[in-house]
Amino acid sequence: MDWLSTQFETIKSYRPPHDQRKLSYIDYTERFHPLAFLIYQAERQVEFCLKNDSPPRYLEIVKATRLGECLFVLKEQKAKGLSQKMNDLISSNPEQVDKSIYEVEVAAAYARKRDVVEFIETQSDLSLKTPDLMINNTVEIECKKKERLTKRDKRNIEHWKLIMRKASNIMDKLGSNCAVVIKTKRDPSRQNVDFVLEQLHRLIKGEKSGKFTFADNGIGITLVKLAKPNQEIPCNAIEWGTSEYLDYEVWLMERKKGTNLIRNPRFFGFKSVILSDRVKSVLESIKHANEQLSGERPSLVYVDVNIVERNMMNKELAAIGDLTRHLLINISRISAVVLTAEFYVQEPSGYHCLHRARVIENQKPKYSLPQNFEIVGRA
Repeated sequence: MDWLSTQFETIKSYRPPHDQRKLSYIDYTERFHPLAFLIYQAERQVEFCLKNDSPPRYLEIVKATRLGECLFVLKEQKAKGLSQKMNDLISSNPEQVDKSIYEVEVAAAYARKRDVVEFIETQSDLSLKTPDLMINNTVEIECKKKERLTKRDKRNIEHWKLIMRKASNIMDKLGSNCAVVIKTKRDPSRQNVDFVLEQLHRLIKGEKSGKFTFADNGIGITLVKLAKPNQEIPCNAIEWGTSEYLDYEVWLMERKKGTNLIRNPRFFGFKSVILSDRVKSVLESIKHANEQLSGERPSLVYVDVNIVERNMMNKELAAIGDLTRHLLINISRISAVVLTAEFYVQEPSGYHCLHRARVIENQKPKYSLPQNFEIVGRA
């Protein structure tokens, strides 16, 4: 393929600067077409595995193979509009590439069920709105894929990580292992970080436990002691937790190899009362997807929420799901919304794709889905 050969030449001819500190990993990878770079990496990894007689356990091999398998399924079915979708996959717009890959994955999931899949070509007249897919010439599907991290996400996470690092140092010095949940009425600032750390030092040193509110600062701290320093305890001995949706949460602990024992367990959770950018973005995407649908037949909206932390997957899907359910009260054109998320999990046998999906059905849709229609993603 001429396009891929040209892209490979661009990748191979690139020479990074001598001072590697001037080049971030993101800057490096974003110089290349995302699909071409994925295939390039996968090919190099396959060559390495063959040369060293080792199993293909690399992430890029798994991702490229998965996409190839989806395209093969659609080609075997002779899905209408596939050739145009292939052109979208090599678009110079990275966001268009990501969205097209997601459309291919959703389409292939229906093709595997022997449903008839059609990619709907985007109209040149921008005033004419069209969905992305048609299933069995009956159900319209619009696909949306969210960005991985917004600028606000990155800023907040950096503040939260700073609190985690310094709070862990405080626990080390004071000989304590705690669960800490920080809530702020506004997005955290550096001043908030300093204030929280000051209060945590005071509370942990005083062996305090419970909920503490600092109304003037718009901050709440929940602190629970979990274990003594270096105390070995069974994994299931830690019963503390919260079912509340948090913006960011991390468990830290040392595992004793070959046993179910852990040491120095610590939990950090953070929440800003302001609705996160990603949650707002998902809701806006659903509203926009509604405008793409014809309103003449049943329809589904698939949204890849692109969650950053694996341990946030179920909680974030649940939180967005509740807001989506409320949103659908005033949108009758959408029969159901399917929120999806995935992670590639590394195991001894290699990487495996972990899927989660949540189907939110419209209680009063303009058109109900056909009785025998099976939504991909329904548990």
